[in-house]
Amino acid sequence: MIGVFDSGSGGLTILKELVKTFPDQDFTYLGDHANAPYGHRSNQQIVDMTTKGVDALMKRDCRLVVLACNTAAAVALRTIQQGWLADNIPENRVLGVLVPMVEAVTGVSWHHTEPPQDNKDDRSVILFATKKTIESGAYREEVAKRSPGVNWIEKPCPGLVDAIEGGAGRRPLAGLVAGFVDEAMPFLVGQPLGSVVLGCTHFPLVEDLFRAALPDDADIYSQPQIVAEALRDYLVSHPEFASGGTGTIRAFTTGDPDSLAVLDMGLANFEHLSL
Repeated sequence: MIGVFDSGSGGLTILKELVKTFPDQDFTYLGDHANAPYGHRSNQQIVDMTTKGVDALMKRDCRLVVLACNTAAAVALRTIQQGWLADNIPENRVLGVLVPMVEAVTGVSWHHTEPPQDNKDDRSVILFATKKTIESGAYREEVAKRSPGVNWIEKPCPGLVDAIEGGAGRRPLAGLVAGFVDEAMPFLVGQPLGSVVLGCTHFPLVEDLFRAALPDDADIYSQPQIVAEALRDYLVSHPEFASGGTGTIRAFTTGDPDSLAVLDMGLANFEHLSL
């Protein structure tokens, strides 16, 4: 059983791609909707809430948990791996969505913290993410280690997660996205835009709106497929966590299951879970 944790419904974009990639694998999803969004929380709150979510999934036989929330991965992953997990269940594993995204953007393995000698990457890359993910500095620092020539631009997108979770219509969502893109473009200072990172698992739900607002030739790094491919590679080298199964999917929420129909994607019926 593999667990997928998110602060809300954004992680469903990851879960959907994982189910597609591993049709015979059993998954359990937990969305902490009662405390969403995490972007407004303190670092300690994020660590505490994420730890509770991971603990709840591991108590439901998930030996491997994917943090399908960029804010949780940026703020809490290392603390959980080196602290709570190491002290309590060292044989289990917690992975995050940030690592495969950094690897995809830079083309450099996470285990290599220096750029290749022939690295000449001087693209301009815009990260669209929550304010808390950007404040953590995780993307900026890890990309700079591996590809220091990249012109890295960060654009927080306040209110976008709330609008997606709240079921806002396409027109207001398009207006929000276009506004964030317009605000980011001047930071290119005349350079062409090479790539865009959608650094929130909610944002693939409006990827088409980002595409419509961005220059036609800008590449978009969107997390679901990148994370699924990274997990496939991880399970090849760590087959003990690829337990297989029957393709069963269970989904839990700390919030109201009846309020999540707009974003359930038909993957599973939500059940309530108190942390």
